[in-house]
Amino acid sequence: MGTYLLGWVPIGALLVFVALTQHWGLLEALVLAVPMCVGGAFLFLSSWYLCRALPLSSARFTSHWLAWIIAAVIMSTLWAWSALLLAWILGHTSFFPGLFSRAHAALPTLMGMGIILYLATLTLHYLLDAVERGKGAEAREAEFRILAQDAELRALRAQLNPHFLFNSLNSISALTTIDPAKARTMCILLSDFLRGSLRLGEKRLVSLAEEVELLKAYLSIEQIRFGSRLQVAWEIDPAAAGEEIPALLLQPLVENAIKHGIAGLTEGGVVRVAARREGHALEIRVENPVDEDTPVVHGLGLGLRQVRSRLQMRFGDRMKFEAGVVDGVHRVQMVFPAQNSEAKP
Repeated sequence: MGTYLLGWVPIGALLVFVALTQHWGLLEALVLAVPMCVGGAFLFLSSWYLCRALPLSSARFTSHWLAWIIAAVIMSTLWAWSALLLAWILGHTSFFPGLFSRAHAALPTLMGMGIILYLATLTLHYLLDAVERGKGAEAREAEFRILAQDAELRALRAQLNPHFLFNSLNSISALTTIDPAKARTMCILLSDFLRGSLRLGEKRLVSLAEEVELLKAYLSIEQIRFGSRLQVAWEIDPAAAGEEIPALLLQPLVENAIKHGIAGLTEGGVVRVAARREGHALEIRVENPVDEDTPVVHGLGLGLRQVRSRLQMRFGDRMKFEAGVVDGVHRVQMVFPAQNSEAKP
């Protein structure tokens, strides 16, 4: 509103300049131009209602022109004749004799200027309306994005691999007769893992260290199941441990590494989880051996697609996600902006 009212200052200067070219006195021009600008500024604000009633997105766009012209003529007439009335009142005083006759002669000019100013104000309102609608659309898009992230996170929490849970319970059942102490240990580990996954799942972002602790709880259970067939190598850069990442980001990758890698190898293998800071970027890799005789599945599985989708949603083109098999090793590599980029260069 302040910018809009300020815009009438040069319009007032223009009115004074036109009056002076018609041999008006400076005081006469000012005493008429200033009230005209103040009145016109508020009178032409009514174009906002016309803008809302006739949006540009309406299909009947051609009929808008007629409404705009009629409204401009009506408002311009009110504005010009109000100025003429003011000139008539001031002209009956001893200070401005002849002001009414001069204003009456300038009436067609005032009408034309009024039409132009009203249409200009109307155009400004359409621009402001477009900006407002754009901001509203961005706000709705951001809200939908947050809702999608929340829904995806809830799905992840509910998606805890049922095969893993089923196998863990079966292992516990078998161990109760063979090795009760180990069965009890596995129950405690499973309880800790479920509690930790629920706790982290309530957050959108967690530190890499928290995510690694949850993975260790998960892998400790799997190591009881697989025994010496499952080995784990951690290569976590201390500079990266405090970085924030989307919650439960690595869980599907490690599950895939065991389900589609270690489980299919008689001799088992090593699941390698590595993370490091590179400038303002965080790089994370998850590697596992695979059976080279197993047919290669083209494209990404559900878990990998889900991880890539979450990174894409959060970081857009600033992230890189690669997954594939090279020399019998399946590698998932992710690079995305570090959330705590001010922590270390």
